[in-house]
Amino acid sequence: MRTPLVYGAALLSTGLLVACEASPKPAPAAAAVSVPAAVSARPSADTAAYPAWSRSATIYEVNLRQYTPEGSFAAFEKHLPRLKRLGIDILWLMPVQPIGNVGRKGSLGSYYAISDYTAVNPEHGTEADFKHLVDAAHALGMKVILDWVANHTAKDHEWITAHPDFHERRAD
Repeated sequence: MRTPLVYGAALLSTGLLVACEASPKPAPAAAAVSVPAAVSARPSADTAAYPAWSRSATIYEVNLRQYTPEGSFAAFEKHLPRLKRLGIDILWLMPVQPIGNVGRKGSLGSYYAISDYTAVNPEHGTEADFKHLVDAAHALGMKVILDWVANHTAKDHEWITAHPDFHERRAD
């Protein structure tokens, strides 16, 4: 049995991951919710949900396919020193696993239609290339986390037929 690809990755609560925030817009009066500033500004004391190293870290979301013309681990790795100089502490990689072919959206498919959670997408390189990228990030003192969403299984993933009970189906 193969294990999920989590080399060098840390799982964090989604409450911690805020990629960007738009300029605040005034909420309609009926939708306004008042939260005391002392409560909302206080970090969680739950270190299982928010590890100490993550509390003041700068997270940078990486979409490998669009980051460089090559869209590869090796091409992105060349940008690590610059990202470190910018103050990036954590690299949050969008899914790096292979994308399914059945019911694919467009010619490239959705990153979130994973066909194999235990492999890397050959578009990005090999597993060795991935491990090299993670090691290079670690050498610069950066953490690496993966966007791993198990409920976005591709239609041609083996779980669809091997474990139909894992999935909810509708008549349409």
